[in-house]
Amino acid sequence: MSLQNAINFISKVDSNSEFRKSCYKTNSQQELLQMLTNEGLGFTPEQIEDAFNVLELKCQTYEQAGRVKEVKAWFRLFS
Repeated sequence: MSLQNAINFISKVDSNSEFRKSCYKTNSQQELLQMLTNEGLGFTPEQIEDAFNVLELKCQTYEQAGRVKEVKAWFRLFS
């Protein structure tokens, strides 16, 4: 489990609609995290929060920051 996996997850959710749809099918954050672990993208809730913070700091435009915040809001719906 790693911070890099969390960053990769955020990127994949943002860019891959099929992956995003498979995530929608989970019923809870725990179920989502288990699915991601099974796919080799395991991370902890703390690591995803760190990943969101890192990516928000790296954004160079409002559009990039908005996309990260959208994924962050979507992920928090599972909490």
